[in-house]
Amino acid sequence: MHTSLSCWNPRRWYGELRHVWQDTRLLVLSAQIAAIYAAVLIPFKVGIPIIPGFVELRPANVIPIVSSLLFGPAAAWGAGIGNVIGDCFGTLGPASLFGFLGNFLYGYVPYLLWGNLGWLSSGREPMVRSWSQGVEYVLICAAASMVCAATIGWGVELLGLLPFWLLFPAIFLNNLVMAMLLGPPLLLFLYPRIKRWNLYYRDLTFMDVAGEKQEPSGDLLPSASSPAAKAGSGSVAVSIQDVTFRPMHAEQPVLKHVSLDVQRGELIVLMGRSGSGKSSLCYALNGLVPQFIQGEWTGTITVRGQSTTQYPVWQQANGVGMVFQDFETQLVSTNVESELRCALEAQGVTHDVTDEASFHEHVRRLLDLVGLPGLERRDPFSLSGGQRQRLVVASVLVREPPVVVMDQPLTDLDPAGRRQFLRLLAELKAKGITIIVAAHGVEDFMEADRVYVLDHGEMVWQGIPRELLGQPDLAERYGLTPYPLAACFQGKGVQALPATVEEAWRVADTLGLSIVASQSHEEDTSVARSEPPAIVLELSNVSAQYQPGVPALSRVSVSFQAGEFVAILGQNGSGKSTLAKLCNGLLLPSEGHVRVLGNDTQQTGGLSSVVGYVFQNPDHQIFAESVRKEVIFGAENAGCSPDECDARVTEALQAVGLTGAGERDPFSLTKGERQRVAVASILAAQPHILIVDEPTTGLDAEESVRMMNMMRVLNQQGHTIIVITHDMGIVANYATRCVLMRDGTILADGPTREMFSDPALVRSAALELPALTRFTQRWGVTLLTIEEVRKAWSAT
Repeated sequence: MHTSLSCWNPRRWYGELRHVWQDTRLLVLSAQIAAIYAAVLIPFKVGIPIIPGFVELRPANVIPIVSSLLFGPAAAWGAGIGNVIGDCFGTLGPASLFGFLGNFLYGYVPYLLWGNLGWLSSGREPMVRSWSQGVEYVLICAAASMVCAATIGWGVELLGLLPFWLLFPAIFLNNLVMAMLLGPPLLLFLYPRIKRWNLYYRDLTFMDVAGEKQEPSGDLLPSASSPAAKAGSGSVAVSIQDVTFRPMHAEQPVLKHVSLDVQRGELIVLMGRSGSGKSSLCYALNGLVPQFIQGEWTGTITVRGQSTTQYPVWQQANGVGMVFQDFETQLVSTNVESELRCALEAQGVTHDVTDEASFHEHVRRLLDLVGLPGLERRDPFSLSGGQRQRLVVASVLVREPPVVVMDQPLTDLDPAGRRQFLRLLAELKAKGITIIVAAHGVEDFMEADRVYVLDHGEMVWQGIPRELLGQPDLAERYGLTPYPLAACFQGKGVQALPATVEEAWRVADTLGLSIVASQSHEEDTSVARSEPPAIVLELSNVSAQYQPGVPALSRVSVSFQAGEFVAILGQNGSGKSTLAKLCNGLLLPSEGHVRVLGNDTQQTGGLSSVVGYVFQNPDHQIFAESVRKEVIFGAENAGCSPDECDARVTEALQAVGLTGAGERDPFSLTKGERQRVAVASILAAQPHILIVDEPTTGLDAEESVRMMNMMRVLNQQGHTIIVITHDMGIVANYATRCVLMRDGTILADGPTREMFSDPALVRSAALELPALTRFTQRWGVTLLTIEEVRKAWSAT
């Protein structure tokens, strides 16, 4: 049932119309309405005039009516501005002012009148499905058309351009006919979708923007003093009871009879291989599952006593803050401060923002907390991946939700950023905020209260982090990364495997074990340096910047040899991705020279067939409707014949383990599979050099090993591999050389073992050595892999 508003309150009119400019959601809607209205108006300005220069046949005149009934005052601004934009293409003049006013009212009157016509109102949603709705619609169209025509006709006559009696009927009939013919089918099509997408104006705002609180219509969340809220104010913050969910078109459920309770102020971690159900469970905590991601649902989830399936998702956002795994989809504004302001506006809070000093101080404290001080005016997409991830976390925390859910929140953070993030979690936990994190590794979450492991949608294990770290076999069974030090002590008769470096030292002392370096470890540096091959990529005194006066790289010189496997390391914002983009011409230097196979990138195009670049987010480069079309694109661009293209596609898909996925939609694949599709699309062009930005981001342990082993094989076949990563374990296991960056410069460059032998140097770049390497350095030896440690054991 449609809830009537008191439309005869001028204070309400003013408040609603002003509120559009204070609410980013409504402002975006207004802009979209204006753009659509103008786009449909413009062709008819010169196409079919009725009174040349004043009135023309306008099918677009249905847009203000329909938009008004769906989006309220946002449609008024959109219709008025859209008409002025249309006038710019042939009829702009003094009369455009009255055109703005007339169209403004034309886009506002229908919203004001629907449901407010007394006994003539249908009392139902704004569609024409019954005679009563039809009568109400006709009356409203006539009233709005009359107001619009009278305003424009009076104004134009006032200017001495045309008489009222000539212009009024032309505008009135034009508006009325178009609204009557085109409006009903448009509303039947749009209204159900607008409701489902939670864009209906009367759902978007339930607070009287003039300052008086409206009575809820029965579909709002209970207030803090309501019985339902009091029932959820106990120690249990989140209760999940026997939840099973099978998405639409899926053959098997992604969640199967999952049950758990989370106490207020707890930090719990959800773990499991990709596809185990972690993300689906996260999405269910604020109603995205099953309201947006639809399917068969059984069971109940309550957050603070309120069912997640009974209230719209937007109403739950204030109580459950969500950080998605694909966090970039949550960024909507043009600078960091606006991003946080938008989050507050979406919460329905505007009065706090009017106190600008208080708001700016709140933003400053929050950005300091997440490690983004002084970046209020930066464009979010000029930040590094890790910085953007921190910004999304800040945009969630600015609302101060009592429950925070984060899906893979550490994927793009460097070690320093991880430490800062974990301190932030500790602060939130101390304030009583409940935190639920989905992750692939547990080493960073030693302070978590509990860990839950999911596999194929079922809860298969729960316990504390230390227990999981001490069971490498269990971790491997469920697709998790086993703790390397625990794996080193397997088979040594240890009852409790170590979960920290300090514990590993004590266990080694108890067993009388020590580390003795083998001669091969001492010689591998000199072997790697003998008879260096040709240089394939060289940067000489290169500087680069995205904004004037803000250098991203400063006079960097580095070269790469054929057949190398190099890791570029550094904290977020140190210039790693900028360096990579320079290497294949995606970015040109402001100073210096970049040469690929001896050719300067500023003078040579078509480098994609020589230097392949896989973005940090594979979705930034995937565009085709099938995996095969995605992969073949590079080969076709290289000028290959159809037969050669087919052969390259087959070879590339075999290399990444996706032989049977050629006809699949890339966006139906998992993140790890999409990453491999991106790599395959580059391989099909057969580049000499392959650059991969964060190759294991968001991948589980099994996918990470598969990805890195694939790159090792390519390296063994002669390809030069350059990876940008924060995962020091990956570097230790695969890279033979490291380039260490800090503040847009190269801090150090050398063989991996040599670099890891200097802990102070690594720490100066805000990085951390792997636990296994720190363990072995107690004996003056720098080892990199589990296999090396097992071979180096010596009984004392």
